[in-house]
Amino acid sequence: MLEAKVGGQLVQAGPDSPEKALCPACGGAVSKRKRCRMDGSVTYFYRHARGVGEGCPLRYDARASVRP
Repeated sequence: MLEAKVGGQLVQAGPDSPEKALCPACGGAVSKRKRCRMDGSVTYFYRHARGVGEGCPLRYDARASVRP
């Protein structure tokens, strides 16, 4: 997911964002990850911890958002 909650506020994943946060949909623990793209750029995202948020709609679709 691209956004997570830290201190009750949504933050976007990026190089300066916190390593640990909470999922905005289910409240489960998430951690920041990064991926190197084929063009050499780096993207950041949050991923659920192992076994957390199995029924969360944001777990399997990184582009999904809780905003309307």
